[in-house]
Amino acid sequence: MKLLTRTTTYYLLFSLPLLLLSGLFLYYSIERALQHEVDEELENSKVIWIQHLNNLPADKDILELNNPYVQIEKTNIAPASNYYSDTLVYEPLENGKDPYRNLTVFINHNNQHYKLSFQRSVLEHKAVFKKLILLMIYVFGGLLLLFLMINFYINKKLWKPFNTSLQKITTLNMQQLQQVHFDAVAISEFNALNNSLNAMTKKMQGDYLSMKTFTQNASHEIQTPLAIIQSKLELLMQDNLLTEQQIVAISSAFEATQRLSKLNQALLLITKIENNQFEASEALSVKGVVEKYRSFFAELLDQKKITVSVNVHGDWLLSIHPLLADMLISNLFSNAIRYSSQGSNITVEINQDSFEIINTSTLPSIDATRLFQRFVKHDSTTGNGLGLAIVKEICDTNAINIRYTHNNTTHRFKLTAS
Repeated sequence: MKLLTRTTTYYLLFSLPLLLLSGLFLYYSIERALQHEVDEELENSKVIWIQHLNNLPADKDILELNNPYVQIEKTNIAPASNYYSDTLVYEPLENGKDPYRNLTVFINHNNQHYKLSFQRSVLEHKAVFKKLILLMIYVFGGLLLLFLMINFYINKKLWKPFNTSLQKITTLNMQQLQQVHFDAVAISEFNALNNSLNAMTKKMQGDYLSMKTFTQNASHEIQTPLAIIQSKLELLMQDNLLTEQQIVAISSAFEATQRLSKLNQALLLITKIENNQFEASEALSVKGVVEKYRSFFAELLDQKKITVSVNVHGDWLLSIHPLLADMLISNLFSNAIRYSSQGSNITVEINQDSFEIINTSTLPSIDATRLFQRFVKHDSTTGNGLGLAIVKEICDTNAINIRYTHNNTTHRFKLTAS
């Protein structure tokens, strides 16, 4: 969930209960105000009627004063406290009962107790009350909508510098760091963040250039002395005056320099892959690369009497640098051949979006936690233990998923697009 969406959600969670409580408070306040208004009208009617009754002649029967607004009747109850009540009165025009507010008053007139009932219709007040409530709902709804719109606009505008910086970080390319700059903004927190990002990218650019320079120079600086050592050892081995023991020692030294040269080349290759120095130029046919390395390893396959079955269900066009494609397939092929049993079979499955290589071996399953670690290899095999590490680096930098499974004597490596 985006920060702006979460902020708006929090505003809603706090605003809605507040508006609801405010609405309930206004509802009861208006209701009490309207009821108080009706009660005041009834109280005024009571005062006017009592004054009128006090001014009547002594022989005047006050029961004759009954009318729709006041009901007068004799009672045995002595004058007591007045009280209000709500009742329903039948209205002929409405053909139904309407709500009325009633005020009951007890008086003594000419030594006779009377009960006076004053009534006022609250229908008009109810109609006004409903209109006020409806208006209040509209006002609150409009205010809430306006509040959310203003909040969304303000937050979106305030967070624009952050989103701009985030977009730059997301699309950051190591080889284009010199083109990235985070501008100064008016908001101090975001300005501090941009300053930190500028310092960080500058440091990253320096580190990247240093590493790139190292990888470009290291091959020449290390490989040249190794090549000289190898050539000198080759010349020594051609000397007829050497003893058998000397030849064995020189041969061991020559093999050690060869392994060191291959190790150096592999480590440099991993470093270049990690630094994204191989950009994809075109979509390569996995089928074509497999056929090339099937022929390349033909002699080694014949030596171990291993047969290779290639099942093509569709050609996977992989967007990858040609050198990395060769390294990826050749290392998987080489690994399968190295760990396959004598006279076994290697199966290659190619689909439109996957590649799988399957070999049989009596060797146990490879520990998943150590599978792609550098310098990890089986004790009985040769090599520098960097083949699968290179494969993993190539997959990680080219959005390829790699999965290893083992079942009895079957080992599987499967590549799929992310």
